[in-house]
Amino acid sequence: MGIRYTAGMADAGVSDMKMRIWLSIACGTMFTITTTVVAADASLQLLPSPITLPTRIGPMQYTGAPHKYDDPRLGVSYQYGGDGLSLTVYVYNSGDTSLIDGADTMPTCREFEIAKAGVLQTYQKPQLKAEQLVRLAPPDALPQMREAHYEYEREGKPTISFIWITTAAKHFIKLRLSMNPRLREELPEARRAVLAVIGEAIKPHIVPVDPKAEVPGSSVGFNLDGLGGTSDDSMEAGIWYLMLLNTVADKSPELAPVCGGEFVPSLETELGIYRGMFEPDQDLAKSRLGKIMTQIDKAGFLEEYLWVDRHREEWGAVPPNGLTVPEYAIWRKKNLKRFTPPDFGTVTIDHPRPLPLEPATP
Repeated sequence: MGIRYTAGMADAGVSDMKMRIWLSIACGTMFTITTTVVAADASLQLLPSPITLPTRIGPMQYTGAPHKYDDPRLGVSYQYGGDGLSLTVYVYNSGDTSLIDGADTMPTCREFEIAKAGVLQTYQKPQLKAEQLVRLAPPDALPQMREAHYEYEREGKPTISFIWITTAAKHFIKLRLSMNPRLREELPEARRAVLAVIGEAIKPHIVPVDPKAEVPGSSVGFNLDGLGGTSDDSMEAGIWYLMLLNTVADKSPELAPVCGGEFVPSLETELGIYRGMFEPDQDLAKSRLGKIMTQIDKAGFLEEYLWVDRHREEWGAVPPNGLTVPEYAIWRKKNLKRFTPPDFGTVTIDHPRPLPLEPATP
């Protein structure tokens, strides 16, 4: 269907008409200028899930050729196309039959990050313009999808692209919308139309969250096997360490792992925790372990101790400027002959790092 916009139309009117055209087609009906219904489009079941979509979304038409991957964990993809527009819908479960519905879960987050990494690895000059949790039925907060908005070059041609993903009916539902930049003015209408369609499609299949279910937070894992040979004071130190680390994780969610998992402090944060634990006025400083930590700190090697003996892979392989690692190695060999550095345990974040939620109104 083609619509000609005349120069005399107000911008707001043009935008409103574009939106109505996108949404009317997206919802499975075609309208004439007088808004008389002409026809309704067929529906498409997104196997292996029970979810269905219309075969036409805006000016995009389903190609009629689903692609079933050889590995059943990868599910099936469905392709829509239009002039300057392309939409691919993926339905899969990655072999996990116990997926929890929703966009803000750790498995959904991990799939989202994999999709984002694919953009960076596949296309030229990628620019991440925005990422957020989007509302599929605004102003309602739910259902939601994770969204990443990119601009990049594909085979030398500029492209606008969106990645959306959520979980419904125990399947990941992932969409990739690509647009020619000449359609940039229609981007808001196209984006909202696709989101509205997917929202209507998945809403009947989303399992509501149990109001009695425990809200995901963080968990502490005490390492009884890694306390070293420094007597029972290592257990007290471990409790203090994990309490302080958990406090840092609670107060600094932006430092948490993107999709949940072990909270790994920076070297600077780790240094601050150790100094706080073994301050001279703390009882812990008087313990055998505390005396060893004080000895290391007074010698000027506490940061070197953490870098060498409590090293985290996430810190990298190159010591920060100012660390005297060779000197510490000599000092350690002489002063810490029988000392086994304790491994107190871990703090694990049981939810993805928070993403901003799309406003209820534009």
